[in-house]
Amino acid sequence: MNEVTNEKITALQRIILEQASQQREAFATDARKEAEAWLAKELAKLDRETAAVIVDAKSRAEDIHRRQILSAEREKSTEALRLQNRLLNEVLKKFQDGLVRLRERNDYERILAALAIDAARILKGSAPLKLRLAAIDAPMGDRVASAVNAKLPEAAMIFEHDPAQILGGCCVESADGRRQVNSDWQSRTQDAADALADRLLVLL
Repeated sequence: MNEVTNEKITALQRIILEQASQQREAFATDARKEAEAWLAKELAKLDRETAAVIVDAKSRAEDIHRRQILSAEREKSTEALRLQNRLLNEVLKKFQDGLVRLRERNDYERILAALAIDAARILKGSAPLKLRLAAIDAPMGDRVASAVNAKLPEAAMIFEHDPAQILGGCCVESADGRRQVNSDWQSRTQDAADALADRLLVLL
């Protein structure tokens, strides 16, 4: 009788463990989907903000162009170049200031995590990765690294407490220090400079 009872108990235990394993896998799948959806949403927001800056730049460039038509032909090329450079500098400053103001948002920590996740994917195979933030963002460093590791355990990211000389965003380095992905606001602004300059050159 005892032997039969033990067999039933063992069978019940096995069933319970199998159900728990299935539920754990389901929770993990849901969490991954939610994180991926959030990341896509945040990157789309950044794209929209960049597009808005470009639209503003185009509008201002068109106004300058209309004024240039009234100028003498001999002075037109030189003035256009000067205005292009001034306008480009103004637009880039506005774009960078907008990125810095992201710190005022309640989800800024999640934005940093999204940037760090993208960097970790680029540096795949270079773990453990080192995360560096601006001094003002340092209190969020350990949490951002944990968020990255929750999404990409293979990154084995650790927060480097020595602050990076950046305005915001993050920098991620490979374990040997030979590879680095800069997702800080200065780098993002510089990356946008060529595209904005090309657009302004056509308009002016």
